[in-house]
Amino acid sequence: MKKLMLFITTVLLFIALAGCSASDNNKDNNTNIAKDLTKLDTDSGKSSTTEEPQNSDGDATTVISSETSWAFDVSDPSVVLKNSDYFLKVRVKTKEKTKYFVKNTIMPSSTYNLEVLDVLKNDDGTVPKNIKLAVEGGIVSMQDYVNTMDEDTKKKTKADKLSKKELKENVMINDESYYELKQGQEYYILVCDLTNDENYKGYYGMGAGGYDVFQEKNGEYINVLTNRTLDIQK
Repeated sequence: MKKLMLFITTVLLFIALAGCSASDNNKDNNTNIAKDLTKLDTDSGKSSTTEEPQNSDGDATTVISSETSWAFDVSDPSVVLKNSDYFLKVRVKTKEKTKYFVKNTIMPSSTYNLEVLDVLKNDDGTVPKNIKLAVEGGIVSMQDYVNTMDEDTKKKTKADKLSKKELKENVMINDESYYELKQGQEYYILVCDLTNDENYKGYYGMGAGGYDVFQEKNGEYINVLTNRTLDIQK
């Protein structure tokens, strides 16, 4: 993957340093709204795509997947390490409700409760035994998604025409870095300390999503998205 440079998108980036017949019609309506939003983003110099949900972490009628550019090369684990505060071994205790930390932002965050099993890099004694983690992407109700839009966007995307039933349906909002952590599983993750951040107060964050997640194999840390090895000595 070539190195990607930062530009403004609809995606919120963690740089502290988105009968059977009746059901099918609802899916088509929601997908059309997502496509309308895509066109609006493209017209304003942004880029996003829609697709049918595949292997998502819940029952989503529509998927909105944004194409994200980055401030650094997320495909290189050593670079991701330099843009993180800690490298942790954790166990996922519970996955909490997906939520919006920043108002009027399309991208929500999945939230987790984690048990910290070890601090492998930058152990300064400040990381508690249990932490809360926010990771970009997740499933929200169509109503929550629509609430992120201003009135002009609602009209242009026809979101103001959705029925009460349609507004209760779920939409998956993510980007190519999205990776779902499974309850009960252990992971090695790179995190940023956002506990004192105005928006994410009390949380740690994974600014690069799945590019921050590793599994240990034969004494090496392998990224779950790129299969590249992280050398924590760097």
